[in-house]
Amino acid sequence: METIVEDIYETLSCLCDQEDLNISEEDIEDFGERMKNVIRHWSKPHQESRGLRMSNVGRPLRRLWYDLKKDRPLYNRADPHTFIKFLYGHMLEEVVLLLVKLSGHDVKDEQKEVEVDGVIGHIDCKIDGEVVDIKTASNFAFKKFKDGTLHTSDPF
Repeated sequence: METIVEDIYETLSCLCDQEDLNISEEDIEDFGERMKNVIRHWSKPHQESRGLRMSNVGRPLRRLWYDLKKDRPLYNRADPHTFIKFLYGHMLEEVVLLLVKLSGHDVKDEQKEVEVDGVIGHIDCKIDGEVVDIKTASNFAFKKFKDGTLHTSDPF
C-alpha cells in the first residue's frame, strides 16, 4: 500500500519516453462501462434514508438522533455546482482505480455492500487486501492533512 503513488508514477513513466502504456482492451472496456455507470447513477435523483449507515460513523450522537427522529424532508436541495463536484469525485475514483490496477496492485470488492452489527454500508474497494476509501479534495480541504492540523481543526 505504501508504494501505490510511486508505482503509478513508475507505470506512467513510459509515456514520458514516448512509449505505449499497453492498456488491454479488457481494461479499456471495463473502464468505459464503469464511467457509463457513474453517469447513470449521478444523473438520477437520490433520496436519503432515515436508517443508520456506516457513513454516519463519527458523527455526534445527538446529530444522529435528530437525523433519525426529527420530522424533516428526506431531500435537501443542492446547487448545480455541487452536483458537478459529486460527478467529478465519482469519475476520479474510477480513474484512480484504473491507475492502481495498471500499476500492478490487486483491487477487489469494489462498491461491495457490507454489514457490521446490523448496520449496512459500502466499501469503495480493497487494495492489496486492505479496505480503502477513495476521496477527492480541493487544495483547501487537503491543507489540514498536509499541515498536520486535522486533529485540532476536524469539524467532526
